[in-house]
Amino acid sequence: MFNVRRIVRNNDATFYDFNSRERKSQAPRYVVVCAVSIIAAIVCPKVSDNLLAGVLAVQSILLGFTVNVMFFLLGNREKETPEGTSIEAKLRSKRLRDLYHELFYNVSYFNLIAVTSIIVATGLLLPTPEVPGFLRDLQPVEAYVNWLGTSKLPTLVSAIVRGGAMFAFYVISIEVVFTIARVIGRTSFYFERKMGEVRSATDHQ
Repeated sequence: MFNVRRIVRNNDATFYDFNSRERKSQAPRYVVVCAVSIIAAIVCPKVSDNLLAGVLAVQSILLGFTVNVMFFLLGNREKETPEGTSIEAKLRSKRLRDLYHELFYNVSYFNLIAVTSIIVATGLLLPTPEVPGFLRDLQPVEAYVNWLGTSKLPTLVSAIVRGGAMFAFYVISIEVVFTIARVIGRTSFYFERKMGEVRSATDHQ
């Protein structure tokens, strides 16, 4: 069953020093991301449809990449350390297995964020709804249309909703860039450690 809370929680648990296992707080990063997003939403309250279309295209490509990584991880599971190996080798192997399982949640978290980004970008691309012409002659509808044109409330609500959507767009866009960079970095680190372990095992044969 798809569990968003578990994916987010397990992804957050992967922020630690690989050697010391010391956890790293993400609170400063969240504060910076929110601050930058608020400033961006104020300075650039609108983005072009071409930019949003480009974001959708890039997200689709990255989703394809991460899905391939996920299938690779599922098809190449880490094996248990054979008997007779040293304690140090067992510890390295355990850390490598932990990293292998963590990568799955890193990729799952990116997919979650990327899909959310696609939904938000698609929502921003939608045109402003309008009252159909054949309904404008109806008295209740006509009164409603007149109210929309004279009242400041719809404009205020629209500005708040639009501002919130832009804030969400910038937050998610920054998180997407950060997460995909981290997935690529951790995947490279995993393969680097994996190849080092293979070379070490070969040298001891």
